[in-house]
Amino acid sequence: MEHKELESLYKKLTRQAAETAMELHDLTEELPGAYQRIEEVAQKAIRKHQEWAKAKEAFEKAQSS
Repeated sequence: MEHKELESLYKKLTRQAAETAMELHDLTEELPGAYQRIEEVAQKAIRKHQEWAKAKEAFEKAQSS
C-alpha cells in the first residue's frame, strides 16, 4: 500500500474509532435502560480500535522508511 493510501486509511479509521468511542459515551447516558446494547456497542468499538491500531502502526512504519 502506498504512503498516501496508508495515510488516508489511518485518518478514516481514526475518525471511525472516535465515532465508536462517542457511541459508547452516548450509551452510558442511556443506561440503565439500554443495558442490552452494551456488548454490541463495546464489540464494535473494540473491532474499530483494533483496525485503527494496525493502520497506525503501518502508517508510522511507512513514515519512518
